[in-house]
Amino acid sequence: MPTHQDGFTTVNGLRLHYLDWGTAGKPPMILLHGGSAYAHWWDCIAPAFVSAFHVVVPDQRGHGESDHTEPPAYGTRHYVADLRQFVTTLGLHKPVLIGHSMGGHNSLIYGTQYAHDLAALILVDTPASYSEGATRFLAKLGAQSAREFSSLAEAVGTFRLMPRETLTSEDRLRTLAAYAFTQLPSGKWTAKMDRRTLFREPIDGRPLLSQITCPTLIVRAEHSPVLSSNKLSTIMVSLPNGRWVEVKDCYHHIMLDNPTGLIQAVQRFLAEVL
Repeated sequence: MPTHQDGFTTVNGLRLHYLDWGTAGKPPMILLHGGSAYAHWWDCIAPAFVSAFHVVVPDQRGHGESDHTEPPAYGTRHYVADLRQFVTTLGLHKPVLIGHSMGGHNSLIYGTQYAHDLAALILVDTPASYSEGATRFLAKLGAQSAREFSSLAEAVGTFRLMPRETLTSEDRLRTLAAYAFTQLPSGKWTAKMDRRTLFREPIDGRPLLSQITCPTLIVRAEHSPVLSSNKLSTIMVSLPNGRWVEVKDCYHHIMLDNPTGLIQAVQRFLAEVL
């Protein structure tokens, strides 16, 4: 079973953590997690691609082991600027870029600016824009104080997905949750994520979709609560080189609910376009 190494690099003055699954010298593949998530969300996906790609999975700013920002700076433009410098600093020439949810939105906007530098773009259950209601809801959550717990076991026991619907096992959730918390100097435990990452400043990607000229795959979850048929149609009608696929037996968190289905969809697409 392939394993990863932990890496750190400085991007836009921030220390970003990433998982390097290998193999150096092969074409690069970058996996971007969603909001309130972290690099280990891809642990069931990355090993499937290491024989053909150099797979690199960063914790985006404010998430996982990467630095928080002060004052908070978690707009789409900040994530895109980080990704650009991350690609340049690590020498990841012409990567396949795969993003889920918020990471997919960041990837989409990256593609509107740097499609010529991408081998392919894969957006996993990702709409092209945020509704005003969603942005307000996330900001309301972000304004709440971070909870503290007396033990790691207590913290892990509170771990929930957002959106909550999932078909994944309790064991997989507990394994994932073990990476989500850090111990404070007081001895208590709290989430590693900066809650202020929920103060989103999204860029509306809808009028920019025609600029994504690289081969692009939209992956929709069968039971998606965020990517409706109408939103999918809006994206597809404007993509110059796009196609889409629906993965069965999953809600929004496809890599957790049906990793095999997601892997197969991505492999079929890449076999056709690379």
